[in-house]
Amino acid sequence: MLQSAHLFDHILAHRRILVAEDEGLIALDLEAMLQGFGCEVIGPLSELPAILSAVRNQPLDGALLDVNLRGRQVFEILPEFISHKIPVVLTSGYDDASLFPPAFRELPRIAKPFDLATLHRVCAATMGAPALIN
Repeated sequence: MLQSAHLFDHILAHRRILVAEDEGLIALDLEAMLQGFGCEVIGPLSELPAILSAVRNQPLDGALLDVNLRGRQVFEILPEFISHKIPVVLTSGYDDASLFPPAFRELPRIAKPFDLATLHRVCAATMGAPALIN
């Protein structure tokens, strides 16, 4: 995975990205890909209370949220991300947005399984560092 950092620009370098994923292998793979982009990964977390605690207590530049975590959907905690202005990308085994509540259908999403290039493209567009840093 270390080579992947050379394939992409550094728009995601040093971005603090929360990962909410309950499947161990997917979580590890996602963490490795994000670290390859230069991100600092918060998590992976799989319980809604732990995710809410991170949102409220840590500076975050974005989040990748599996829609279904151990039988609970993340839609109930999404307003917390929105109120803190934290960009969110939903990850799901389903690519059909009509399965999501109407208020969240326009959020960026990635259908699993996803590849490195797709992950980078969606994360860069959603959570990438601004071009000019003061």
